[in-house]
Amino acid sequence: MLDEKFNSLNNLIGKTPLIKIKYKYNGVIKTACCKAEWYNLSGSIKDRVAYYILKNAYLDGSLKENQTIVEVTSGNMGISFAALSRYLGNKMIAVMPKFMSIERFKILKMYGAELDLTDGFEEAFIEAETYKNRNCFLPYQFENKYNALAHYETTAPEIEAQTDKYPCFIAGVGTAGTLHGCGKYFKEKHNSKVFALEPLQSSILTLGKSLGSHQIQGLSDEIIPGLYPKDMVDDIIRVDDNDAICMAQKIAKTFGIGVGISSGANFLGCVISGMDNALTVFADDNKKYLSTSLADNNLHSDFVDSIELISFEAIPYK
Repeated sequence: MLDEKFNSLNNLIGKTPLIKIKYKYNGVIKTACCKAEWYNLSGSIKDRVAYYILKNAYLDGSLKENQTIVEVTSGNMGISFAALSRYLGNKMIAVMPKFMSIERFKILKMYGAELDLTDGFEEAFIEAETYKNRNCFLPYQFENKYNALAHYETTAPEIEAQTDKYPCFIAGVGTAGTLHGCGKYFKEKHNSKVFALEPLQSSILTLGKSLGSHQIQGLSDEIIPGLYPKDMVDDIIRVDDNDAICMAQKIAKTFGIGVGISSGANFLGCVISGMDNALTVFADDNKKYLSTSLADNNLHSDFVDSIELISFEAIPYK
């Protein structure tokens, strides 16, 4: 029965389009190749990870039917676990800071998840550990090898099949699973550059400690994750969170493609890299950000204004 359920879920996860966006910056026309990950089951790239983690946990016996799943999350990963676990018959408790967007809380509850809200991520990690003695399953997404493997075995090969140039892969670092899995694949197969992206307002990868809060939810969750592939990273790109928001707004208003704030940041990472046909991901769409600054039409960015969005081409996965 579980095999049938995982097979059904597999048909709803992955095989997403690749959007090739042509833009002009500093008088030069280039292309950014962006994987449209909101086409996954619950609306984000994290469905790939949740599927890999839960399936392998069932296979090795660390997760059982009716067992409660508890995870620290900034939103998308928790939503993915909540959606998949509801179908598999597991209860889900999301331990997360109370300053995340209200849409995340509401979506989690719609999937039947319980919320355990904390003042910050440091407290959330401590709180999650208290569930270990309550017969709960903790996926530990920030260090779980299946987080990176999901992208090495699905996301990266799909991108490879949808384009023919692989100069670099760029991804914002939350758990670092996307950067690790895709970065490893493209570096091994095509000797691509790997660029880690982080919010300028945090700069934890650059400085080793966070400078403070930022508005790019899903990135830089107050820790350098165990999955962060420091030795694989060629350079770190820092993006101002206001610029990221304005870029996401511009993509929506120019092309009618609504993306989340981290997607705006990843696109800017492609621009800052200076490389044509840079590869990245649009992790989710704009619907979890209605109560955030993404919905503020009074924001301005000189950097974003200097980028001309010309056209896009959507490449399906076949």
